[in-house]
Amino acid sequence: MHVALCDLKVNVGKYVDLAETEDIIITKYGKPAAKIVRYDKEPWYMKKLPDKITSVENLFGTLPNDIDLDDVITERLMK
Repeated sequence: MHVALCDLKVNVGKYVDLAETEDIIITKYGKPAAKIVRYDKEPWYMKKLPDKITSVENLFGTLPNDIDLDDVITERLMK
């Protein structure tokens, strides 16, 4: 939701309550100037990781088996 700065000044409480459900973009002279987001009480580093990470598992088998890591590093450094 986009809100003009002058409207925010008048209705701060309304938009703070609304920020719990969606991000509020504050505009100044019609251009985005700031953003109000929901406060997350749990830090990002304390959140539980998913039990199964599939994106990395999908990468296995995409490279041929005869590639040597040292050869790749040497070739990369020569460029």
